[in-house]
Amino acid sequence: MSYKYLRDKSYYEDLYDQHTVEECRRLVAQLKKTKFPKSLDKDPKEKAKVIGYLFHLPLFFTKGERYLGREDFITKMIAEDEARDKFVKDNPAPTAYCPKCNKKMNLMVSELDSSFDNKVMRMVYMYRCEPCNTKKAFYSDGEPYVFKNDFCPKCQKEWDKENIKSKDKIVTKYSCPHCGHNDEYTLDFNEKPKKEPVDPNFERDKKEFCLSEKEGEEYRKWKTVDYPQMKEMVDEWKDKEDHKEIYEKAEQTKKLTLPELSDLLAKELSKSDFKELVISNTEITRDLIITFTIQDAKSGRDEGSSRSDLKKALNKILEDTNWKLMSEGVSYKLGLLTGRLRGADDKEVIYKELKEKQY
Repeated sequence: MSYKYLRDKSYYEDLYDQHTVEECRRLVAQLKKTKFPKSLDKDPKEKAKVIGYLFHLPLFFTKGERYLGREDFITKMIAEDEARDKFVKDNPAPTAYCPKCNKKMNLMVSELDSSFDNKVMRMVYMYRCEPCNTKKAFYSDGEPYVFKNDFCPKCQKEWDKENIKSKDKIVTKYSCPHCGHNDEYTLDFNEKPKKEPVDPNFERDKKEFCLSEKEGEEYRKWKTVDYPQMKEMVDEWKDKEDHKEIYEKAEQTKKLTLPELSDLLAKELSKSDFKELVISNTEITRDLIITFTIQDAKSGRDEGSSRSDLKKALNKILEDTNWKLMSEGVSYKLGLLTGRLRGADDKEVIYKELKEKQY
């Protein structure tokens, strides 16, 4: 299979690098137009810092993102050109006959329709009948092709055409019998193709803007590992600044050990006639979860009052500590109350809970 569209991989690499250089050049030109406040001239350090943020940082991201997108672009372009070549191979030009003299026509053009959506490819076939000079063209999906140069661009009606051939050139003269518009096109066989101007700074800028593999992989690591960690630290710092009072309260929270908690509860709950505290079934996760039982020593207190009074007393005692009553509350059976408490050992957990409580 001969390849018409598919090129060597180096072609796509060079093309992508060229686009990278052009994009970075545009960005640099745009950033150079940035006007800084004159007040920064008095503080060179601050000015350098501002320039770093507004100039070097956008360029740093652009170069890095261009590197990360390079292989995907090259793979995509190669796949598209392979698909074009396959489509051309799978859609050869059919035999066509002249609509005037019914002679077999000569194939002049068989190529992909460059003006059509690349997602829906189709071929365009053009034929000429040598005996009567009739032209015919159509697409691979059956749609007729209209020769645009057969019609006057002003009135859109068919105009007259004359080819004047010489040794070195062909001059095609167009004249419209309907609106009088005239035009001509010259094909000069001696005309040399224009050379693309050499960009003297391209290699220098390519080295500056197109990251090497080592530089590119360092950027990938920075973006996927270092930057998220740094962002998390900055977000955490900003969050604590925005909720400074809550964070200070979390730092001042009393961190009670289990023995200290047991002594405090036994002492304070006895004031509300709750006695014989027993702590059991400790569960260690990120926090410490304990089960407690206690007796209601107040005669005549019913179940609802007993549970309500114990909850109020516990919440008041534990208000400024690292312990709290768990959401299921307390249960009651014949004067014996039971429940669970959770103790946080991490200041960040305490801060989070206090913030959630406020909002």
